[in-house]
Amino acid sequence: MSEKKDELRELLDKQACIELVQHYSRALDWLDEAALKTVFWPDAQIDFGFFKGKGEDFIKRVMEVERSLTRRWHMTCDPLVRVSGDVAEGESYGLAAGIMVKDGRALHDIFGGRYLDQYTRREGVWRIAKRTYVADWQQSFDVDAKAENQLVTGMNWSDGFGPSHRLYRKLA
Repeated sequence: MSEKKDELRELLDKQACIELVQHYSRALDWLDEAALKTVFWPDAQIDFGFFKGKGEDFIKRVMEVERSLTRRWHMTCDPLVRVSGDVAEGESYGLAAGIMVKDGRALHDIFGGRYLDQYTRREGVWRIAKRTYVADWQQSFDVDAKAENQLVTGMNWSDGFGPSHRLYRKLA
């Protein structure tokens, strides 16, 4: 029976780490700084290239970047997680897109890369303790800002998501 308990514990630990990856994307997209603080330990070691430092400082910096965008969209997928006691290693792929309107043009940047993570459990709680982002590719393009949402009609276009948005739901 102990073996079954160990297997169940490992599955629960993996799921907790996978949900951190998912909460990261959602927190950025909804500009939910409070939710982002539940993803990283304050003393986490973060290396995104443009930022190297602690988790609490990264949260402030990345939220500045995300707030500067008209729209943002992040997706992390295919996380692999290996658990060993109170430490886990993970890798997941990520796509991120951001739109900034400048001089009547909607500037789109799309990034593809991967997150190399270390998770730790402290007092029963999993969070990211170390994250390195490796960019694999990037593409930029721009379109007329006034016409952008009219390129595909009949869609419910995002309009400044944030925790006070009418569609926001607390999921964590």
